[in-house]
Amino acid sequence: MLSSRFARLGVGMLAASTLFPLSACAYARNVTAETPPPPVIELACADSASDALTGDAKRYSLPDSDGTLWLVPCIRGAYQTAYNVVIAPDDGDARRLLFVQWRNQSWTGTADVFDPEFNMQSGVLTDRYKDRGVGDCGGARRWQWNGYDFRLLEYRAKSDCDGTNTAFPVIFEAPALP
Repeated sequence: MLSSRFARLGVGMLAASTLFPLSACAYARNVTAETPPPPVIELACADSASDALTGDAKRYSLPDSDGTLWLVPCIRGAYQTAYNVVIAPDDGDARRLLFVQWRNQSWTGTADVFDPEFNMQSGVLTDRYKDRGVGDCGGARRWQWNGYDFRLLEYRAKSDCDGTNTAFPVIFEAPALP
């Protein structure tokens, strides 16, 4: 299971969520690296994360929302780490986000994002994945927090591992909102 999961690591925009009751606890409103509460861990990595990785989880306050964004590392590879994204409202059930992924000239879904970064001020989540260590193929994505989930803004991908480190072409770009 672990090797097949590592083979399909990728990311995209919100497609669905999984619900799990979150125990009552107070969350700090700043960024920290810590071990998330058990319900977040159970949702995030489907029993594939080690305790060593979950201690590196990142917690962020969500802009314009009473909740917490958890980026939980699940699998650490040679040149990237796969994280799962869990939203934990202050007064509701936590949910793991699922994202679209561009593979083999079509869209599919996954729970994994790679080496993600979240800007609390702008609400923008970014990540970049490599299909091999050289970094000449893979993808890069940007999403905008909208108060409930993430809207895909841009998806760049290059499937041809040709040894050139050129900018990945745009596969998807969201139209501007009115």
